[in-house]
Amino acid sequence: MRVGHILPFVIASSEALRFRDLAEKSSPQADAPTDITADITADPDHRDLQSNCFGDTLPDPEWHPTYSAGWTRGFCQFNRDCNSPGYPTEVACCNAAYASQASGFCFSNLPSPPTMSPTDVGGLDVYYPDYTLSWLDGVCTNARPLPSGRPTYDTPLACCKAAYPGQISGACFAELPTPPTSAPTSSDFTVDFWYADEDTPWAQAGCKNTLPLPLRVIQNSDPSRRYSSQILCCKGNYGGQFSGVCLSQLPSPPTLSPTDEGGLDFWYPDYDTSWAVATCLNTRPIPFSPGGRPTYSSDLECCQGAYAGQASGTCLAALVNPPTSAPTSSDFTVDFWYPDYETAWEVAMCLNTRPVPFGPGGRPTYPTKRACCQGAYAGQSSGVCLGLLISPPTMAPTSTGGLDVFYPDYTLAFGEGQCINDRPLPSGRPTYVNKQMCCSGAYGGQSSDNCLCDAVGVCFSCRCGSEADRVAAGGCPDLTCS
Repeated sequence: MRVGHILPFVIASSEALRFRDLAEKSSPQADAPTDITADITADPDHRDLQSNCFGDTLPDPEWHPTYSAGWTRGFCQFNRDCNSPGYPTEVACCNAAYASQASGFCFSNLPSPPTMSPTDVGGLDVYYPDYTLSWLDGVCTNARPLPSGRPTYDTPLACCKAAYPGQISGACFAELPTPPTSAPTSSDFTVDFWYADEDTPWAQAGCKNTLPLPLRVIQNSDPSRRYSSQILCCKGNYGGQFSGVCLSQLPSPPTLSPTDEGGLDFWYPDYDTSWAVATCLNTRPIPFSPGGRPTYSSDLECCQGAYAGQASGTCLAALVNPPTSAPTSSDFTVDFWYPDYETAWEVAMCLNTRPVPFGPGGRPTYPTKRACCQGAYAGQSSGVCLGLLISPPTMAPTSTGGLDVFYPDYTLAFGEGQCINDRPLPSGRPTYVNKQMCCSGAYGGQSSDNCLCDAVGVCFSCRCGSEADRVAAGGCPDLTCS
């Protein structure tokens, strides 16, 4: 063995990259490939190799990677070399030593550089997994350039099967131009189970089996949260859903024995409306789970059972054929009267119309309209309520046409005040059975005696009228005025 000689060896293509970095640091870089065929012919003994190769037998000339050129501008040369692997052709050398060379410099020096068989859209003729995406969202692509060290596959299907087996989201298969029949079609990607749509408000949500799966479904592999059918999913997640959205999304929603008019064959109370004005329904979807509300065989039975005592009579009034005890369609009234709180008090009146705008005990009620006006609108200055009676009371008018009660006239100053019975009676004004009582009660401290002079006459006090007035009245024998 010659001292200092290096044992020849063959470097596998997978180890070529390790030599690349070493060569770049320790060897001068070559600018371009050169043809050394002439050197081989001129030096038949190959003395240039005798210091590198072991033994007397020199290797045959082959294509070798030029590590001294660096990785980016690396290329293959046809020569005898004991320090690098040899390949029968230049393209085989480039494929083995510079397969992931992003610059493509080695391939570009071939007599007929390969086009890498781009697809119609300009991609490679191989597919590789896109590691820039998460595994759940991962897909296969043939976009240029091919990343270094990435596995490649002949078809996108082969890539999906090898790189994303068991991918629950189905994102890779979803990107295939023509998905396999075992995978969901491009128009409706589905899985073989159903799950609740928790991204939608419960009242409007349903069950889904579409891809991609939400992360919560992927992370929660509990079999009890995955259902073999849509109806089981609805029952498990949306029992009692008032809107009935989930069941309505079934291919064949349960009919629940609809009547000829399209409704159900039973009736139930409408708990979504105020009791005072609610009715009975047989409409779809049913807003409660089995046993959630009482049901009745007819609308009349439902009204009698669920809305007995309903003051407004709304339920009975809504019947197709109301019972004779209910008001007719031309005169919906109740058998009592109540004040109209929706109208200003001064111009309001009493009503007995349906629907009644309050629940039990919400307002005072009266057996007659007159009683209602007297109880709720006593002192109403406008007199609207009593004035709208079929036979308004005369209120026992005096000979002057006034009221049968007297009240203080607050339009006058206290010293000049009097009691009157003029219509209408002002709101909140105190009343008295006669004028004298009114004066005593309302003007007892009146120093002028103006009110009592008017009520009793000029003989009440010396402040009433003049002496001539007193003489004309009979002289007022009980009164001595100086």
